[in-house]
Amino acid sequence: MINYLIELFIIHSILMVGYLIFLREESDYSKLRAYLLGSTLLSMIVPLLHFPSILALFAPQQGSPSGEVVTYLLNPAMITAQSTSSYDFSFAIWFYALISIWFLVQIARGIIYLLHLERHSEYQVVDGIPVYRASNIQGSFTFFNRIFMDQTISSDQEEFTPMLNHESAHARLGHSYDILFLQLFRACFWWLPSAWWIQKEIKKIHEYQADAYALKSYSMDQYSSILISSILKSNGLSLASSFHDGLILKRLKAMKRKVTQLKPWKVGALTALCAILAIAFACNEQLDGEIKKMGEQSNAISFDQLPDNMKADLEPMKEQLAFIKLEVKDGDNLSDIAGLQDIDEELIHSMNIDKTNNTIYIAMMKDGTNFDYVAEKSKMDGEVFTMVESQPRYPGGMDAFYQYLGQEMKYPLQARKAGIEGRVYVQFIVEPDGTISEVTTLKGIGGGCDAEAERVMTNTSGWIPGEQRGKKVRVRMVLPLIFKLNNEGVANGGNSKGTIIINEVENVNDRMKINANLQEGVWTGTVYAPNGQPLAGVNIVEKNTTSGTVSDRDGSFRLKLINPASEVILSSVGYESVKLSDN
Repeated sequence: MINYLIELFIIHSILMVGYLIFLREESDYSKLRAYLLGSTLLSMIVPLLHFPSILALFAPQQGSPSGEVVTYLLNPAMITAQSTSSYDFSFAIWFYALISIWFLVQIARGIIYLLHLERHSEYQVVDGIPVYRASNIQGSFTFFNRIFMDQTISSDQEEFTPMLNHESAHARLGHSYDILFLQLFRACFWWLPSAWWIQKEIKKIHEYQADAYALKSYSMDQYSSILISSILKSNGLSLASSFHDGLILKRLKAMKRKVTQLKPWKVGALTALCAILAIAFACNEQLDGEIKKMGEQSNAISFDQLPDNMKADLEPMKEQLAFIKLEVKDGDNLSDIAGLQDIDEELIHSMNIDKTNNTIYIAMMKDGTNFDYVAEKSKMDGEVFTMVESQPRYPGGMDAFYQYLGQEMKYPLQARKAGIEGRVYVQFIVEPDGTISEVTTLKGIGGGCDAEAERVMTNTSGWIPGEQRGKKVRVRMVLPLIFKLNNEGVANGGNSKGTIIINEVENVNDRMKINANLQEGVWTGTVYAPNGQPLAGVNIVEKNTTSGTVSDRDGSFRLKLINPASEVILSSVGYESVKLSDN
């Protein structure tokens, strides 16, 4: 909510400044009116939009051959705080709502009064125009298609006909709709200075338009004389448009102006301004998804981010493995999962399935040219890697890193007072000497949270750098930090607690037992451990393809081959890989 209000304030204020610079002295009042209403509507809509990232279409294509930019995304850490501001934020919300309700009540009272006035007025038709004659008003005014006039103004008086034409113009042009819309806008955003200013500006334009309409039937001197001699008193109805509105000198000056078309460069400048604001704010909302997608494209995770039971199984050999996390859609098999296309199935050491969270964790051997290719494919900006054999590590592991964040990160007072919550994405590079460089906020929430996140990350030191083929390299990483006003404390790194299908490592390099047969291009069978127990979670992949499956709890599997002549590779943690073929 607070972000929406901030963006609304910025957009509406900038658009109104654009009006003052380019349009206020123009005489094409219909376009001025359209701009004021359209820009107000735009400022309300843009903060709600989630445009596709247009800017990504023009981003330089580097990294992978497809042009996708990848990055190494850490698990989020949560920074929490009690709401210790000097005032209760919930009270501020109620205060805001009460003032808005008060304005809405005033609008409702005005409408009720006008409807009451209509019922107690004398109705007549003058020259085909419906007129309501009332005794308790001064002058004349218009509300939607209803024209109200003081009973004391006789149809024989000189000012009657031009006054009627003027009010008829208000009705024909639908000025009451504008006023009601802007009254509601001010009621909802009463704190916005431009919400008050725009009401005065639109009423002025309404009078200019109505005067121009009436001048079609009268000379300038005649109409000016009638206007000056009329009763120039406001009737006090903010929802109505009136011939007797103020601004006499401005109206007289406007009547003498010659209507000119807006210059094309002004139209272009304002159109560009609206487009820039729409793209800047609406596409900014898409950045969360873009950053998440960046992390999903590399899929690389550290040992500390594995589920607890998988860490226990792989602890003795973690230095020889790289780890990948893949999201799985319901009903997908291995051939449907993005992220396996460039991985040699013989490099897959083990695969764990978290059915609760639809996630697969893969442990991959750090040998062979295949891993070199995957690492090279992830490179960005020359020599900055995002997936390497040995990912950068914080001394003591990622749990220690999250603990450090919880101790050092302070929830900014400004953010707590304003009730600002959200996710901050901080990008940084771990250098070959273990220092941190190029700390920047990819996506922030303001209120001092962005600066605090950058401060703490800049002050971290002593990282164990990433390595590729024994050489220390630069690695880019992104850390999401969740700022939340609650009592949950700092997150522990997001360890999964779902169900994982995997057998414990019994004897490294033991050989699985396979009972399988191939019929009409379909392999079916059962996988057993050396002790004869069914082996679940075995990876069964067709060689040189991404087609595969995983053995069920009873060790059974079924795999339809893309190429009937292909070999099938079976692999599982702690066991030698096994090949199946029809030879």
